[in-house]
Amino acid sequence: MGPDRQDATRLNFSEPSGAFPGRGLMFRSLRHRDFALFWGGNFLSNVGTWMQNVALGWLILVTTGSPFLLGVNGFLGSIPSLFFSLPGGAIADRLNRRKLLIYTQTSMMLLALGLAILTHANWITIRAILCISFLTGFATALNHPAYQSMVPDLVDRKDLLNAVALNSAQFNMSRALGPTLAGLTLGTLGAVGCFYLNSLSFLPLIITLLVIAPRRPPVAPGPSVWKAMLDGLTHVYRHRLFLVLLSVPSVLALLVLPFVVLMPVIARDMVGVGAAGLGYLMAGAGLGAVVAALTLAALEEVEQKCRLIMLAAAAFSSTLIVLSRVHNFWVAFSLLVIAGFTMVGTLALTNSTLQLLSPPEFRGRIMSMYTLSLMGLAPFGNLLAGAVAQGFGIRVLLAGAGSVGLLYFVSLVVFLPRVCGEDLPAHLAGS
Repeated sequence: MGPDRQDATRLNFSEPSGAFPGRGLMFRSLRHRDFALFWGGNFLSNVGTWMQNVALGWLILVTTGSPFLLGVNGFLGSIPSLFFSLPGGAIADRLNRRKLLIYTQTSMMLLALGLAILTHANWITIRAILCISFLTGFATALNHPAYQSMVPDLVDRKDLLNAVALNSAQFNMSRALGPTLAGLTLGTLGAVGCFYLNSLSFLPLIITLLVIAPRRPPVAPGPSVWKAMLDGLTHVYRHRLFLVLLSVPSVLALLVLPFVVLMPVIARDMVGVGAAGLGYLMAGAGLGAVVAALTLAALEEVEQKCRLIMLAAAAFSSTLIVLSRVHNFWVAFSLLVIAGFTMVGTLALTNSTLQLLSPPEFRGRIMSMYTLSLMGLAPFGNLLAGAVAQGFGIRVLLAGAGSVGLLYFVSLVVFLPRVCGEDLPAHLAGS
């Protein structure tokens, strides 16, 4: 056994996965007070964020009529993750994560408030929207590595998988609730109401961050941020399983996930509904996502994680192919429920596996690579999706993206079964 393979079996798995208190309890990690507060604060903040995303997409579409500008907005909102996720991970491993989150959340709150005020005063322009989306994306790029890596600081190690699943559940419950509330608010208060409500939604999380006390060991003096980034990249490169797992969100971000940015086009052009219908369609995806996350939270262990991740990703891609042929609202809603379920099944399992594999001293950097894969590549996927939808139509985009994604993930299932078994410790690799 070579040194790399030996290290792969020592990736922070000193504890067995046996029984633990609260066995079988779906919400057991919420017994930790700080995690429960963090969970609730993030839920309210994410509800507001989804309300703003839906309202902003609808505002762009009805004022410009351009699917391409929807893609541009998605590009500018996510391109900062390409450049700042890795530095953000190195910073999260070196500085106080709680304080970093306070700064980033406050910045996003002020940007949402600025968007609301500009819209309320009728001063909003497409340039202002794109600028605010870019600045929000910058704050998000610094926020996500600290956010992801702080979850293990709030719970016991034995509850980590449950905490990651419940964190995914709250995000996707907000995905179900936020768009529904956005559809209702758009019909009564307009887009400006969604923007104001989003700015208020940051306050509970900021207050939570001021009162919790994460259990994190003191940070020892380390190398520069640049050297820390290189050390993290080297650690990931030495273990093939990290590379395979990180390829999953990369392919999804480039090909499959951009359909979310173009949901206003799906609602208007494919099934012929307005703002309220858009909210319900996005809520359908959120409903499936919640069911998937709660299902994972109820499980203490998942057998053959790697294969299950690839199969879920393949099913997600297949759903888009079928969706491309749909004209009926309720059929589209049902398919989006399935898409939400398989999407979260894929991403939550990938996230939790990376969290469990990551040594504490590298967790921020490894999770920053997950953020980079998922959000840093998203701008190119969004831009490409907007251009294809503009030139060839939304149905061609869905069918083409789903087909390429399906081919990739099926190939991983068929040709890379040994990678997971070799690099993953036996008690996590499954039978």
